[in-house]
Amino acid sequence: MKISPISRRSAVRAAIASLPMLACIGLAAQAADIDTAKRIKVAMVPKLIGLSVFKANEQGAIAAAKTLNINFLYTGPVTASAQGQVDVFNSLIARRFDVITTTSNNPTQLAPSLRRARKAGIKVVSYDSDVAADARDFFIQNTDYAEFGKALVESVAKYAGPKAKIAILSSTPDATIQNEWIKALTAYMTATYPDMKIVTTQYGQSSPSQSLTAGLNILQANPDVTGIIAPDGAAEVGAAAAVEKLGKTGKVFVTGCSDPDSIRQYVKSGIIKASPLWDEVKEGALVMYVARLAANNAIEPNGSFTAGDLGDFTAKDGVIVFSKPLVFDATNIDQYKF
Repeated sequence: MKISPISRRSAVRAAIASLPMLACIGLAAQAADIDTAKRIKVAMVPKLIGLSVFKANEQGAIAAAKTLNINFLYTGPVTASAQGQVDVFNSLIARRFDVITTTSNNPTQLAPSLRRARKAGIKVVSYDSDVAADARDFFIQNTDYAEFGKALVESVAKYAGPKAKIAILSSTPDATIQNEWIKALTAYMTATYPDMKIVTTQYGQSSPSQSLTAGLNILQANPDVTGIIAPDGAAEVGAAAAVEKLGKTGKVFVTGCSDPDSIRQYVKSGIIKASPLWDEVKEGALVMYVARLAANNAIEPNGSFTAGDLGDFTAKDGVIVFSKPLVFDATNIDQYKF
């Protein structure tokens, strides 16, 4: 009996659904009819090497790259340095990579090098933290900014109270994504909790040790602070460690956007009651799908596409929203391992 293409595809998708997430990414790529005949070179350049959330992106990207026929390179600066990223971009341009993917330390400082890449025929896909719009082809936005700002505020409001004094501990002053989240959470806080006040904003340079120091400084200089919103992976860990070190567990509540492995101990101790993020592993896989489609000229700035079992996505003016906020708390954090 001859099996129709539609029936065959349905059978493949059914098989995919029963497999673990990372294993199924490659099979899903085949089901999505993506042309992978030509091997391409794709680089992923995070803000810095070593941060756990970016390592989770790398994990998903590696799995997807294997089945999308991508020669994958993960490389970047060892500190959160815009110039360090520029140096990496210049090397990748010289080596004629097909696609550069990156999350930026500074949207304007990175732009000239990335514009050169595009002029040389290299596709540029930003994710997490955007670059200047004319310096990339597509931007994968983690989640809607307004929704994430709301999630951050609500993650402390229930515990610190509607009249809480709040501190912000971010990464760097120029980080695009953190500044968008701070703008969004401030707007939501003003509208929903008018008596809640942000008393200080500090920066930990995406370094756990510098974030710990900043967290200690915040709490010692502002003893009335009962909530810290830390929209950066290292900053959230640093802020939670500062609360623990000063014996303020149950008095100061922390939230932010770190991977579950990094904050698990603080969620279980009650320093972090709720912490929004998204599935960083799956986002890394989506970056590779978009890179592959961009290299194939098979994705439009305004249009829809399928990224295998990750689902269907829509690009609007080159921006692709990945996910709704996923809130980790004591009831679900052990379900996630990254």
